[in-house]
Amino acid sequence: MGFFEALIRALIYLCCIALGFFLCVWVLGMLGVALPMMVLTILKVIFVLIAILVLVRLFMPFAGTWFPPRA
Repeated sequence: MGFFEALIRALIYLCCIALGFFLCVWVLGMLGVALPMMVLTILKVIFVLIAILVLVRLFMPFAGTWFPPRA
């Protein structure tokens, strides 16, 4: 898989994860479950950490010697 294929795949993954996150928050809001702002902030932080994990895993072959090799 080339660099641009990995980039497009990463963008698609991130869009799907973001869509799922905001869809869940919207559905909970429509059902009348009011989430406190701190809970939403924690969920956004979790989303960002998952996004970073997806990007690192997809771009690992192109990172050179920045990361240790897989076992």
